[in-house]
Amino acid sequence: MNRTIRVILLMLVVLMFGFCSRQEEISPERMKVLADTLAQDLEYEPWMEMAYELAKNYPEEYVSGMVLIQAAERSIMEEDSKRFKMIFELLKHYPESGALEMIDQIAICNRFAWIMSSQMLLPDEAPAVIAFAIDQFKAHEAGLQYRDELGSMIYDTQAVIFEITNDTTKALEAYDTAIAFYGEPETLLKRGLILEATGELDAALEDYISALSRAPNEALIASKVKTLYAELNPDQDAVVFLNDLQESLQESRREAVLAEAFFIDAPEFEFTDLSGKIYNNLNMLGKVFFVDFWATWCNPCRRELPEFQAFYEMNKDNPRVAFIAASTDSEREKVVPYISEMNYTFPVCYAAEAAAKFEVEGIPSLFIIGPEGKIRYKIVGFDPDKDFAREMTWRMESLLDD
Repeated sequence: MNRTIRVILLMLVVLMFGFCSRQEEISPERMKVLADTLAQDLEYEPWMEMAYELAKNYPEEYVSGMVLIQAAERSIMEEDSKRFKMIFELLKHYPESGALEMIDQIAICNRFAWIMSSQMLLPDEAPAVIAFAIDQFKAHEAGLQYRDELGSMIYDTQAVIFEITNDTTKALEAYDTAIAFYGEPETLLKRGLILEATGELDAALEDYISALSRAPNEALIASKVKTLYAELNPDQDAVVFLNDLQESLQESRREAVLAEAFFIDAPEFEFTDLSGKIYNNLNMLGKVFFVDFWATWCNPCRRELPEFQAFYEMNKDNPRVAFIAASTDSEREKVVPYISEMNYTFPVCYAAEAAAKFEVEGIPSLFIIGPEGKIRYKIVGFDPDKDFAREMTWRMESLLDD
């Protein structure tokens, strides 16, 4: 970009914002101009200037929040410590009326710290960023949605940062806190590796077994269990131990999955798939009906849908089982191209209104309606560590056997 164009762009910033404190509310027209300009392929410096002023002066606007995140990530990737600190200051003094909620701010800071530490980009900034996230978490912990998952995530990141700086004691303390919130398999594995390296083999084996119970298909964890068990028990058959353990863990998991069942009335519904077939309360009686709410823009949904497709293929010919992938997209025109691109063959419908009837709060949300027309299971989110097809089969078979 030549100097003239750059000057024009910077003048546009001056005209829009005056490089001063916020004045009047931004008009939709001005917001569109600025957002469209930022969407163009601008050079780094003028883009960052405009992004900073938008984030600073109009934090209540959703697009400003997204731009703030993008600007922070760009400054990290450019290893631009000065600009990152400026943007981080905006987050540290973010107004309560801003578009980013507290849970967003904490998760965003965790992401920044994770990128910095895992990719060694501005690693010296990572401790302050994760410390701020933890301070905010502690201050607002009681009212946070997904408290345990968020707590586990931020303390896991802090532990990784301590590991990088070779502070094993603090890393273990952070892992302990993370696991106390929510024992992610990866976190248990990482703590186990530290314990093994420091000679605490029995404690390490306990962590590996706990990790395997949460991620039974993870070959690395199974290998760690087998190897460490063999070291601790040289006279025992480690393969037999592992097989028995996996069988026991699978049965325990099956019992836990089936214990999640409940029995509540389904709302009145009528789904019409893209071929015109209708699914409603009456014609689904006698069937196990899987209703999966999703959207094209939802990354967890994108990860779940291949599993849903595979499970559909396994059971599509069963006359007592039915499926519908209920899109909540507001931009319906994106649905068919996405389904076509991914070669999905399960039935699809548009279901933004039905999502409200089912009281969907987050996606993906998978409802399983039993043959008697009652909602029996609800699975929110997607956990890649779980065996989707196996656990859905357990649920399905339990309902068909009722």
